[in-house]
Amino acid sequence: MLKILTSSRNQKLINAIIDADLDKLARLLTKFDAAALDSPLRDKQSAAEVAIGAQQPKSLELIMNQGCNANALASCGRPLLLLALQQSENSLNLITQLLRAGADANTDNLLSACFYHCSETEQMVHLSRLIEYGSQLTQDPDLMPLALGTERLELIHFLINSGAELPADMESIHCSDATLSYAKRCVDDRRVREMMQQF
Repeated sequence: MLKILTSSRNQKLINAIIDADLDKLARLLTKFDAAALDSPLRDKQSAAEVAIGAQQPKSLELIMNQGCNANALASCGRPLLLLALQQSENSLNLITQLLRAGADANTDNLLSACFYHCSETEQMVHLSRLIEYGSQLTQDPDLMPLALGTERLELIHFLINSGAELPADMESIHCSDATLSYAKRCVDDRRVREMMQQF
């Protein structure tokens, strides 16, 4: 009997998450502690993973506010943050909710993952959000080769001015000489600014 009640309660919670019925979800969440929400509710998925899969950032916000583990792994073994980044809709809002809840922005080379999972028009805003929450540009070895390969000067300028360094092995980068020269100028300009700030 207890198992049936638990299953029914879990299903109501799942439905409220998927439907983004925020009032109902808020009421249901009072019956769950963080440990229960981090545990599998359906198909080995936690409440946070259900919200991410349903592309419901408001539902995810309410769930994370219950103290859930923002650094938990999804049922597929990937961090929730990477799973959120891979969503076709609302990925920026989903990763923002996880980052606000304490997700590690340096997980699994997320900066590079933006080039594989975000559209060209959304890459910079995703990168900016991850940097805002502490992503270390120098810890992702694929970041600048990927950025240079896009030949997008505004993106290259943004990353270098945010602290990214050019790879030591520049010969292996697939980009035009003009793009490479521009990137080197950006690095030089940044170094000059940094030196001037010391005086």
